[in-house]
Amino acid sequence: MIKVKLSFNKEIAISLVIYIIASILLLVKFDINTGGEAVKYISEANGLLQGKAFSNGMFSIPYLFYSLLLSCFLKFSITFFFVGVLQILFSALAAYTIYNLLITVLNNKRIAFIFFIAYLLCYPVQKWNYFLYTESLHVSFVVIGLCSTSTFFINRSRRQLLISLLVLPLILFTRPVGIIFLMALMPVLTLWLYRNGQRAGSLILLLTSLIAAVGLFNSPAVTYINPDSVRRMEVICQVPEVNDTSVYHEFNREGLGKVISVIKNEIGVQHFLGNGLKKVTAFFGLYRPYYSWKNNLFLMLFYIFYPFALTGIFSKLPGNFYYLKLFCVLYIAITTALIFFTCDEWSNRFVAPVFPFILLLSAGGVLKMFKTYRSIF
Repeated sequence: MIKVKLSFNKEIAISLVIYIIASILLLVKFDINTGGEAVKYISEANGLLQGKAFSNGMFSIPYLFYSLLLSCFLKFSITFFFVGVLQILFSALAAYTIYNLLITVLNNKRIAFIFFIAYLLCYPVQKWNYFLYTESLHVSFVVIGLCSTSTFFINRSRRQLLISLLVLPLILFTRPVGIIFLMALMPVLTLWLYRNGQRAGSLILLLTSLIAAVGLFNSPAVTYINPDSVRRMEVICQVPEVNDTSVYHEFNREGLGKVISVIKNEIGVQHFLGNGLKKVTAFFGLYRPYYSWKNNLFLMLFYIFYPFALTGIFSKLPGNFYYLKLFCVLYIAITTALIFFTCDEWSNRFVAPVFPFILLLSAGGVLKMFKTYRSIF
C-alpha cells in the first residue's frame, strides 16, 4: 500500500487565510445573493418546515441537501450570510484536497501549488460562493469526492474510502448533475476492480451500471432531458431558437425514448446535431452576447486551461495520474453528451462543476510541457 501524507505548509496556510478573509470581506460588502434560483430553494426550505411536499415532486429531490440546510438556517433564525461563509470554507477545503491530490499523482509541489491557487481564483467556480445557489457546495463536494476516490484508487486507504462514501450522497443530493459523477465513477471503479483481480466484481458492477443507466434514461426521473426543450431547440434554457406553438412544460420528462422520437420525427438529426454543437460552444465558450465586452474578455482568459487539458489527456504521465485522468475525461465526455439533450444556462452556472476536472487535466498537461521543456534545454 502506498502511503499518502497530507501536505500543509506555510504557503498553503497563508494562501488559505488570505482567500478566506478576502472572500468573507467580499461577502460582507455585497452580501449573499438571494434572488433568482435562490427563491426556489428558500421556498422549498420553508415548505419542509411546514411539512409540505416538494413543489415539483421528484424533480426537487436532487436539491434535498441544500433545502434541508436552508431549512435549518430558517428554523434557528440564522442569517443566510453564514451559508455564504460555509460555502467559502468548503471551497477552501476543496482547494486543499486538489493540492494534496496533485502532489500524490504528479509528485510536483510547484505545479500542485500553481493549480491550488488557480482553483482559488477560478471565477467560473468561485463566483457561486456569493449566491444562495446549489452550485458552490455541489462543486466543493464533487472536488472532495473526486480527490478522495482518486486517492483511494492509488493507496486503498480506508479513510479515503469512508470520505468518498460520506460525500457521494451530498454530491447526488445537491444538484441533479450529481448523477454524472456517479456515471463517471462506475466505469473507473469497474476498471480498477478488474485490474486488481476482482473480475467477477467488475463484471457484476458493469452489468448493474448498464441496467441502471438504461432504466434511468428511460424514466421520468431524469431531470435534464426535456423533449419540449429539444423540440424548441433551446441553446439557452427557456429561450427557443425556433417558433413552436406547443405548450412548454419545464418539468416534462418522458425519458430518452421520447426525445429520440422528437429528434427523428420532428426536428431531424441534422438540426439536432447542429443545435447541439451550438450548446456545447455556449457551454465551454463562456461567452455571452448580452455580457459586456470586458466581462466576456475576462471569461475568455480561462480558455488558457483548455490546450493544457488536451495535452494532459493525450500525454503519457505518471502512473498515479491514470485513474484521475480517466475519471476527468469520462465526466467531461458524459457532460458534453448530455448537453445535446438539454440547454445551457444564461449565466454560465452549469459549467461550474466541470471546471475542476479541466483544471486537473491541465495540471497534467503543464507537467508534460515542463518535462519536455526541461529535456530540450
